[in-house]
Amino acid sequence: MLNAIILIAIFLFGSTYILKRFPGVETHYVYSIWYSKRFKRLIERAKFLQQPIEFIAKLGLIVGFGIFASDFLFGKGKSIAQRLVIAAITSIALFALYTATFAYPFSIAPITKDYASLFAFAFSFFGIAIFGTLLLLVNSFHIIQNVFVGKAACPGVAPLIPGVKIPKVPIFIPWYGWLALALAIVAHEGAHGIMLLKKKLKFKSAGIILLGLFPLGAFVKPDEEELERTRPIKALLVYSAGPAANLAATVLFWFLGIAFFSAFYYPMMEDYKQAYISLVEKVVIESVDERLPYCGNPKAPAYGILKPGMEIIAVDGTRIRSTLDLKEVLAKNPFKEKVFEVRDTDGSIKRFKLKPDPELGRFGINVRDVLREGAKIDERLKQALIIIANIYGFILICFLLSLALALFNLLPITPLDGGRIASILYFGKLSAKKRKKVEEALLYFFLAIMFVNILPFFV
Repeated sequence: MLNAIILIAIFLFGSTYILKRFPGVETHYVYSIWYSKRFKRLIERAKFLQQPIEFIAKLGLIVGFGIFASDFLFGKGKSIAQRLVIAAITSIALFALYTATFAYPFSIAPITKDYASLFAFAFSFFGIAIFGTLLLLVNSFHIIQNVFVGKAACPGVAPLIPGVKIPKVPIFIPWYGWLALALAIVAHEGAHGIMLLKKKLKFKSAGIILLGLFPLGAFVKPDEEELERTRPIKALLVYSAGPAANLAATVLFWFLGIAFFSAFYYPMMEDYKQAYISLVEKVVIESVDERLPYCGNPKAPAYGILKPGMEIIAVDGTRIRSTLDLKEVLAKNPFKEKVFEVRDTDGSIKRFKLKPDPELGRFGINVRDVLREGAKIDERLKQALIIIANIYGFILICFLLSLALALFNLLPITPLDGGRIASILYFGKLSAKKRKKVEEALLYFFLAIMFVNILPFFV
């Protein structure tokens, strides 16, 4: 681990030192800013996208800030009755969106299921900004409770660095996530630039951000003073264009993922599964972890109950013919108690009821397939599946990172886009001095929440 960190550090410092010699590149130890006229010209040429980006920005503003945004966009100058109708339509639409997206996972996840109605209310009326804030708050309370009673807890936030396994976090982004991250940031900043031009506002510069030699994405630097002086509606659409573009990309990659899964991944997986299962004699437990390597290393539920060498016959009555079957069964209702039917090393059949880890939904068992004697895997079919699986994985990573970037940037905290939007929508009638004080108070409030959410990394 230490050797890997040293090699990464040498690479980052070395590559940044090399980039320092190129004109137009501003270096900062391990990251660089490449000011590029080409990116600026590319934005200027994307006039055909101005109208769609404005529509997406308005839609993203409503999804991000709910009834406050819809009232600002469509309710000004209208009667109270008309504004209430606009608010009602907005809430119904957002509730339908919540039902189709977050409702199910939030209703089964141990941390959020007791607050499912509260999350639905927050999303339906106040959009992603307050929804995301509430999520961080709930996880903060959960972490504090666990710390006081000496239990492990998962971090609420973590850096998603492609190719780097973050300790205590059960998420790993493969190396090709760098490309997905770059695409997400280019879409975000490009949308900001396009909206600036649509509203006839200037931006000072544009360019690319590099971590070592890896592209992190792009940036567009507006004329902040001009943006402050412009009409609030123009500023709102400029600020919302970036996260809204990420939300649009999230939807795009969602449908692209469904289409690719149906047309390629699932049929290929079924072909491979049918060919592979015929080669498998049994599924055995190779090892049982004493502790799960995440969230404070909690004790693995299967430790001391299931043992290496046991054959897994069935789970919840479903016959297990291969590790592929086991993965599918465990993925269904991952936090629900499971009944394992196993054949012990002495040949006896035993049944065990096991509850998975309440935060991770894992049991801590490592299994392998025992192939029949002389069985050979079709290597061409296997390689084809690997290629299809990687393409599908890339689509999912694009979906995940686009969503993460949108959720993060819509948080109502300055200097994020969401903070600037909140300043106009929530505090627009306050004086500049009072507004600044409110923004600072919110910043300290969020810093406190973020501190609690990263606390499990250190305890």
